[in-house]
Amino acid sequence: MLSRRTTRTARILAPVGVVLGLLTACGGGGSGDAGGQDGGTHRSGGGQQSKAKPYDPPLKFEYPAAQHVVSGRWTVRLDGTTAYAVSDDQVKAVDVLDGKERWTAGPKGAATRDTGYATGEMARPTLTEIDGRRAVLAAFGVTTPGSGTTPDRNSVELAALDAGSGRRLWTATVDRPESGAKGAPVLVGTDGTAHAVVELGGDGDAVTLGISLDSGKVAWTAKGFAAKFVDGGTVVGLADSNGETDGGIGVQGLKSSDGSRRWSYDAPELNGATLTWAGGGLFTAGVDPHEALEEDGVALLATSTGRPPAAYPSGKTAGLSRLTCQFDDRGTTVCESALPDGHKRVFALDRSFRQLWSIDGADGSRLLPDVTTVWHGAVYGTTDNGPVVLDARTGKDRATSPAIAPYQVNEYAGLASTPSTGIEAYRAVG
Repeated sequence: MLSRRTTRTARILAPVGVVLGLLTACGGGGSGDAGGQDGGTHRSGGGQQSKAKPYDPPLKFEYPAAQHVVSGRWTVRLDGTTAYAVSDDQVKAVDVLDGKERWTAGPKGAATRDTGYATGEMARPTLTEIDGRRAVLAAFGVTTPGSGTTPDRNSVELAALDAGSGRRLWTATVDRPESGAKGAPVLVGTDGTAHAVVELGGDGDAVTLGISLDSGKVAWTAKGFAAKFVDGGTVVGLADSNGETDGGIGVQGLKSSDGSRRWSYDAPELNGATLTWAGGGLFTAGVDPHEALEEDGVALLATSTGRPPAAYPSGKTAGLSRLTCQFDDRGTTVCESALPDGHKRVFALDRSFRQLWSIDGADGSRLLPDVTTVWHGAVYGTTDNGPVVLDARTGKDRATSPAIAPYQVNEYAGLASTPSTGIEAYRAVG
């Protein structure tokens, strides 16, 4: 059922996934954890941009004058001077320049309190444009109370909220499939034109829904498929993740328009896999093969094909135990890799996959940075000396005293997270 106040045409301004990129207020994070499908950056949105000087990219942040955003189980998306935060039953907008809460909203229906178990996954808010207005898209679990012999009915509520005011623009409510009856719904993302993708149940009992942004109805259902992110018209996730295929799973890409299979990752059956959206049409897959004789491995894959880019074949990642990459939205992909013996390296690739630079952990001439995010030619991270910013094209130190190493950043502010303080925003000042 779709409830709306205006007719609309939806246009997604930037793809957002779940958690493959997610930054929770309870701390944690790291490369990929904060950037999500936008590589840690977002185009300017609402708020006080006219009152703040932009720095693109910022090399210094106001410290210790932080603005508190949220604490607890929230995920956050930075857009302009506003941080949009979502939990299982609430969305709020916080001004990152003064810390003031601009608005808060919850589901129209009664929030489902007992979902059976927590899947551990949450999605950041997705920003769209509806009839020329910026809107925040969020998914909630709601319950319609039963009566007499009729049991309660659990549903998924997809809400579009005005990004500036929080006013509800429209609501779509769909029934939960029985196979996805547990766990809070996760809004994985949209295809930018017509469908929102919602995952239910987690990897153990997964089902993914493609919901039409025009009709508010379920356009397709993929049982046994745990969607992890949406990139353009491809939904990437774990197939047969409920163990229907001899206890193994596979990595697949589905068409966002109808849920049909676009590709399958060419690998033996897997016990598990960790998929991380990198940006720039790429993702990394850390795989645990089902066969006892097969070794764990990682791969850099194209979201459109599920195969390694022709210019960066699988031999380039052979023997690695870990690989995470982030695209800077300007043409450079920065990666961190590790070998089973603990040997680590940070390196950068251009659009043709030519290596631009590399810092080797075994080379004592430079400290190896832990990368937190990359944006517009800047690599943010930390070393034993504290926060640092590198040049994404050369790998040279660009700023040695930025004050913080943000997990999300744009021209106005950076977000950082600690277990004790939650997520805090630091204004860009240089």
